[in-house]
Amino acid sequence: MKLLVLGASGRTGRHIVEQGLAKGHQITALVRDPSKVEPQDGLTLIKGTPTDAADLTGAADGVDAILVALNNPRKSDAPWAKPITTEKILTKVAQNIIALGNKRVVFLSAAGVGDSFDTAPWFMRFMINKTNLGYAYADHNSVEQAFRASNTDWTLVRAMGLSNGEKEKTLIVGTATTPKPGMMVRRSAVAGFMLSCAENGSHIHDTPVVSEK
Repeated sequence: MKLLVLGASGRTGRHIVEQGLAKGHQITALVRDPSKVEPQDGLTLIKGTPTDAADLTGAADGVDAILVALNNPRKSDAPWAKPITTEKILTKVAQNIIALGNKRVVFLSAAGVGDSFDTAPWFMRFMINKTNLGYAYADHNSVEQAFRASNTDWTLVRAMGLSNGEKEKTLIVGTATTPKPGMMVRRSAVAGFMLSCAENGSHIHDTPVVSEK
């Protein structure tokens, strides 16, 4: 497949690129700084930003699917760190993707977004309501609303807490309650699941919660 990856220089996006290339896909990465992504066979690097409609339109030309693993920029890697901006960057990206027409898109979201909030663990709800994490969740909620109102073939992957671990575990895919999700999920596992959604056309118009045990 021809895939466009947004967030290719990030901690989850790197796994999408590596796994996608290993499967023989042709990957285009739209990045602000191409020097942050290692050149590889099958990988095309385009300098730009997905918040710019023209940049995204050019990068998405001819692709079969768009995989989005972007983060809201923060002062540090801590999820509750102060945001660099409160602008809804992910929502802008979603709106630009929707404007492309009926594209297949797999977008990394988070457990606790949308209707999964009420059944999220109490401490997660506390963090969303009382810390800077709320800015990111407001953006993710806006992304979901935009896609639900569109004709795009979207999948919003609601990941539990993201881990950089390498030890393989059993992937759990379901809802916020069934089967009961684990607390964490490896970024590499999320990347693999996102790729499988693009490859198989699975979970269209769905918000699967992914975790591991």
